[in-house]
Amino acid sequence: MNSAINKINEDLEKWFYWFWVRRFRVSYLIIFLLIVMWILSMISIPKESSPDIKFGIIWVTTVYPWVNPWDMDSLITDKLEKEIKNIDWIKKITSTSSVWVSSITIELNNWVDVRNALTDIKDQVDKVDLPADANDPMVVELSTSSDLMFEVLLYWNEEEITKYDLIQKSQLIKSALESRVPWLSWIDLVWANTKMWFGDSSSDYEILVLLDKNKIEQLNLSLVQISSIIKSYNKNTPIGNYSIWDLNYDFRFDWELANIEELKNTVIRATKGSNVLLSDIATIEKKYNDDSIKKLWFKDNKWLNYTSLSFNKNEWTNVFDISWVAKAELEKFIENNPDFEGLWVSYVNDMSELIIEDYSTLSSTAIQTSILVFITILLFVWFRESLIASFLIPLSFLITFIVLDTLWYSLNFLTNFSLVLTLWIAIDTVIVIVEAASEKMKLWYNKKSAVLLAVRDYKAPLISWTLTTLAAFLPLMFLPWVMWKFLAYIPITVFSTLVAALVLALTVSSTLFVRFAWNSKTYHKDEKLEATFSTSQKEFLEFERVWKVEHNENKLSLRDKILMKMSLIYYNMLKRVLVSKSSRRFFIFTPIIWLILTFVFLAPNIGFILFPTTDNSVINISIETKEWTSEESLTKYIDVIDESIYKYEELKVYNLTISWNKISVYIELLNKKLRDEKWLKNVYELEEVIANNLKVLESEWLSVSIETLSNWPPTWKAVWIKLIASSSSKVDELKETANIFKEHLKTIDWLKNVSTTSSDSPGQFIFKFDRDKLASIWLTPNDILNEVYFYTNWLKSWSIKSTYEDNDIVLKIAQFEDNLSPDDINNLIVNTPIWKIRVWDFANYEFAKSISSITRENWKVSITIESDVVNWILPSEIQPIVDQYAADFMYPEWINFEKWWENQENSDLIISTMKSFFIALFLIFSILVFQFNSYRQPLIIMYSVILALLWVNIWLFVTWNPYSMPFMIWFIALTWVVVNDAIILIDRINKNLEKWIDSIHSLASAWKSRLQPIIVTTLTTVFWVLPLALQDEFWAWLWFTIVFWLTAWSAMTLFVVPSLYYSWFLDWKETKKEDF
Repeated sequence: MNSAINKINEDLEKWFYWFWVRRFRVSYLIIFLLIVMWILSMISIPKESSPDIKFGIIWVTTVYPWVNPWDMDSLITDKLEKEIKNIDWIKKITSTSSVWVSSITIELNNWVDVRNALTDIKDQVDKVDLPADANDPMVVELSTSSDLMFEVLLYWNEEEITKYDLIQKSQLIKSALESRVPWLSWIDLVWANTKMWFGDSSSDYEILVLLDKNKIEQLNLSLVQISSIIKSYNKNTPIGNYSIWDLNYDFRFDWELANIEELKNTVIRATKGSNVLLSDIATIEKKYNDDSIKKLWFKDNKWLNYTSLSFNKNEWTNVFDISWVAKAELEKFIENNPDFEGLWVSYVNDMSELIIEDYSTLSSTAIQTSILVFITILLFVWFRESLIASFLIPLSFLITFIVLDTLWYSLNFLTNFSLVLTLWIAIDTVIVIVEAASEKMKLWYNKKSAVLLAVRDYKAPLISWTLTTLAAFLPLMFLPWVMWKFLAYIPITVFSTLVAALVLALTVSSTLFVRFAWNSKTYHKDEKLEATFSTSQKEFLEFERVWKVEHNENKLSLRDKILMKMSLIYYNMLKRVLVSKSSRRFFIFTPIIWLILTFVFLAPNIGFILFPTTDNSVINISIETKEWTSEESLTKYIDVIDESIYKYEELKVYNLTISWNKISVYIELLNKKLRDEKWLKNVYELEEVIANNLKVLESEWLSVSIETLSNWPPTWKAVWIKLIASSSSKVDELKETANIFKEHLKTIDWLKNVSTTSSDSPGQFIFKFDRDKLASIWLTPNDILNEVYFYTNWLKSWSIKSTYEDNDIVLKIAQFEDNLSPDDINNLIVNTPIWKIRVWDFANYEFAKSISSITRENWKVSITIESDVVNWILPSEIQPIVDQYAADFMYPEWINFEKWWENQENSDLIISTMKSFFIALFLIFSILVFQFNSYRQPLIIMYSVILALLWVNIWLFVTWNPYSMPFMIWFIALTWVVVNDAIILIDRINKNLEKWIDSIHSLASAWKSRLQPIIVTTLTTVFWVLPLALQDEFWAWLWFTIVFWLTAWSAMTLFVVPSLYYSWFLDWKETKKEDF
């Protein structure tokens, strides 16, 4: 072996990459370690349907029973906002004051520590002096909590058991199982109505004492006096600790009410003949907090009373670990308890079933895909090389799972989306080395030399393309906070997979190739390529060919003949294009002209939607009427709703809840796979049919809203306009204007679920005292108001302990339980410090308009008119029509409007997206400049992105699909498949030119060498998504996009980029030399 051959061998073996070939057992250990760590990670990593995301938004909610929106705004909301607004890191404050409830939404600046912010806000809220009878504010962080395991419906025939009996049985289950099931965090009774009739009690019911107004007036008693009597009979009083002989004993009086019967027998007034008991002047009953009407339907049973329990796991506990244990314990408890005989159980929102369905689909498609990818690679390289490539691809995914588990991320639909997204880039990364080493073996280098030469030639472009791809996904890290928190799973998954694929391609792939690749005894001679070799390289190649036989072209396999023929045809066509200046100009400028035309004529008709809908098998319906409508008055619509829904085969279960002025319907369909097998409707088709059936309710002045469940982050409705009043005194005009807008939007055929953030209210009666009359008898308003308040509302009077909780005793006037008129208040006779007076002697009332809620954004009152669009219409088609109507409208003084893009969130999203996009482009360009030491060559590569936009516009227009956030992510991934090919191609051209090969041959031979990998990448990408496309509409649409886009784009790139390189770089270089 001469010195030249020794030197080449030494050069190859002194690299870090030689270590993996020489120490192949280390590679085996690493592979074994990765598999073990992957198994452990798959056991421990949480599996979810949707990710648990903390959005950096804090809610402050305060309940003040029976208080109207105006008083709620002044007494609660305004005070809290003034105390909170001075905290520096708050980005925006939005508040809503409605009947009973004040809700303040605080959006934090990016990168603020939410835990510290939560503590600071709680401290500020605690400083506020709120009315004594208002509940304490609840300060919580908004998140998409994923602790729910499943909900269980408990139901019985209506004749046999009431809803309240079911509630008691639910309490028994909750009490028994919460401490019995390991890792079970808590069990919730799912209330339909959380209004909690008399204050902040969290118990199932209060003990309601309905006092007869006439009887207590005859006894000359007030509610306060009766409450004091009950309290005196309902307490334990310790009187001390005393010594008897040598021991100390506690002494106490026990006079605590044990049950409702003892409460009934409480002596209110003692007389000589007989005592007046509480039961003589009052009716005593249980008042359940859940006062709603709830019905449940199945295919075989309907009109069932039911309650529901939600089972929730500890955070970071796998739902599979405890879901089946909890179900087994529940069923065992019911089976062994005679009191539960006849009780039926059904599971809904079962996360374990949903996740099992998702991952069984994903695993089956992964197996199918792996087989298809292996067969595709086998068409271009040998069997063993195909196995090596097919093994390295899932190995990179194993590393991704380990990284996600280490970073405390979960597996969910976003990580699954990302894994599919990155596959073809990972495939291209792995195939480059394996395919290049296989080509070198055909010359014939031995396996070691072939793979080390392949790594040497391609390590720089592989590193560059990985860095540029990572930079391409960088914009997702700079989106506004809420969007970034939701989409953060995608760049992290992509980064992990691509870096893993790069490391494996440059290290472990060498080991596997040397140990397992096929060692052929023949070689192919490429005279044109070998003519570019140096003397030492030729000697080294001849040395490697010792004892090998040149392959006879007549004995080539059919596959090799086809590939050689394709390469030769392409080589000759490209040469003809490159030598012709007019042909080069045609391929360079034609795409630019087409792109401009698509943006002028096609793009305006494509439209935009932030997130597309997905079939999650759930439909929610909301039917509303005017505020303060009773639940009972809405029961007449149950039959209409039942007829509109019950007859469809797609239904699994649905339930109906009537609470306050709203009917809420939850519909769960059969799972999508089963519906597809039976050729049943998808969720959108059924949504449309049901919506048409329910239109009959609109003639009854009911507002019907129907929508499907979405996986994507919470966003605003599809179309909306915001009206803003600069002064609080203009609320009436603001509301009237909003109603005009609402009625106008209802006339637009393509809109549905039109609503405003402030609905109609019947009005309010305002009482005013005559100050002079009060002053004449030395009274103040408070002397009367306290008694009036207790008479018309309620008074809490201690509690009675039941099996599971303390139940409050609440006093209320029986005559005012269901209805109360202004005259009832006028006729009240109340005790004062001086004497009894009648209210109407000192006060009068008037009727005034009212509003159901008051919304403020940064202290300005606003009402938003919003709507969804029908399934086949894009928001971007309708929003300009609404904006134009708003721009032409004649507004009252001090009222204006805000467009979609003028909204702070939307403005931030647009600006952040554009800013991060340009940062990404700059980083990508910088990486390419660093590699090629040129400005022109990176610009040639960036030209590929322009080609991508051309085919994007054409395909989206042809298929009637809009621009969207998921499509933008796919666009990045698909774009960089071809961009990465361009990086390797230009790197190969540069190497050819360094060997003084003529320009035409340098370009043509480089592109000829990449023809096969481009075809492999295109086919593997197409076959990777095919199994998913056969199961889901979203993936089906994506699959057709990939087939069209990659085929058209790759075909054009094969001629456009080399033409641009020749004309813009080589011609410029030659001109520069001539000038010099």
